[in-house]
Amino acid sequence: MKNILKIFILFVSVICIQTYAEEQSYYINDNNVSFTKEQYDYFTAMFYDGYQELVTQEEFNSYRENEMKVENVQTKYLNFINPLSTLHETSAKQLKISTSIVSPIAKVSVVLKWKGKPTIKSYDLIGAYLEGVEEVGTIITRLSYSDGSYDSNEIQKFSNGFGVSIKLPSSGSDIIVSQSFNTTLGGTIYASYQHATSNISLANSKYYTISKSGYGKVFSFYNNMSNKFDGMGGVYISV
Repeated sequence: MKNILKIFILFVSVICIQTYAEEQSYYINDNNVSFTKEQYDYFTAMFYDGYQELVTQEEFNSYRENEMKVENVQTKYLNFINPLSTLHETSAKQLKISTSIVSPIAKVSVVLKWKGKPTIKSYDLIGAYLEGVEEVGTIITRLSYSDGSYDSNEIQKFSNGFGVSIKLPSSGSDIIVSQSFNTTLGGTIYASYQHATSNISLANSKYYTISKSGYGKVFSFYNNMSNKFDGMGGVYISV
């Protein structure tokens, strides 16, 4: 009887250890970043399922343990009937904004998903107008698609926000552009994605300033460059 009890206790112990190990390492990506189940679900809520594969150790370390909880994430969904909402959707693409607030900062993510393949593959823009808050730390702008992923550092910063130019890939599908950054609290963040409707240079893609009166409440263009972008509506969220 004692031997049976010992075997049972050993069996339960092995199960508990295995369960604990799975909880501590639910998923490990190609960058050798390890996620618990809770952390994996957090990145799905903040970005999209699959973004976990792109996360570097440096990016992961920028999040505090108490931040990476699904219940901290706020994402609002509305449709394209409202030209400025917390989700903007057209027949070609969908734009959303999410926040995860753990005082004294707000983690912000903006995600643009293409529903199909864009015809023009030039320099698009993604950025934000900041009202009553300030950007803090690093801005990560990343494009992922069926053939891989890459980051863009073609950023322009202004006193009231920023924009990043990013080149669409010449081939591949399932294009998703994401942007993540931190802000202080107590204001509103307006975000916009503008698709170039003709081939333009990197230099021309930067002919803008940040203004609430611009496309998506973010981009105000110079030299008639507004005619080169699709004028997609923006999204916003308060933090």
